[in-house]
Amino acid sequence: MSIDFIVLHGPPGSGKTTLSRKLHDYYKSPYFEFGWIPEFRSLSPSIHITQRQEEQLAFENLIWVAKNYNRHGFKNIIITDLDDVRMLDVPIVFKGFNYVILTLYIDQESVIKERILSRNNENDYVDWETSIKMNSLIRKRNTLANEYRILNSTNDVENTFQKLLKQLNSHIPSQAAGNEISRKDFYSYISD
Repeated sequence: MSIDFIVLHGPPGSGKTTLSRKLHDYYKSPYFEFGWIPEFRSLSPSIHITQRQEEQLAFENLIWVAKNYNRHGFKNIIITDLDDVRMLDVPIVFKGFNYVILTLYIDQESVIKERILSRNNENDYVDWETSIKMNSLIRKRNTLANEYRILNSTNDVENTFQKLLKQLNSHIPSQAAGNEISRKDFYSYISD
C-alpha cells in the first residue's frame, strides 16, 4: 500500500534533511522542506504581518501544494522541517489521507551538539541548546496518530534509512486522534 504523505520530523541535528533526501531518491516522489516556502515580510512593507501569521500562511500554502500533488496522483510525498507544534495539526490537515509521521530523536545530548556544530548541509542553524530542549520534549511526550519514533543517535545513515523503510512498509493507517497530548509538550520557534 502506498502512503499519501510522509512527514519526517525531529529536532535540528536529528538527520531530517539527510533522510528526507534518501526517501526522495528512493520513492522518486515530491519532497518539501518547510523553509523552502518563501518569506515575504520584508517584501511587502505596506502589509503588516506577524511571524505567527507568516508561518500560518506558509504552512497553509505547503499543505495546499502537497495535497495538490496528491490530487494529481503522487504518493509518498515527503514533508519535513515543520515547527514542532505543527505536529498537532498534521492529523487534522491530513484526516482522511494515509499519512505517517516519522519522528527522529537522539538519546545523547552530545550527539545533537556535535551534529549541529559540524554539519555541512547548507543549514546555518547553530542553536544546539534549543535543539536539545526540543529533543527532550519529543522523547517525553506521547505519540500522535500514525506517528513512529526512530532513534537516530549513530552516524549510520543507511541503518536508520532501513528502519524508516521498515516502519513505512509495516504502517497500518489509523484515523484515531492519538494519545492525550498537550500543546505545552511541543516547542515553537515563533515568538509573537
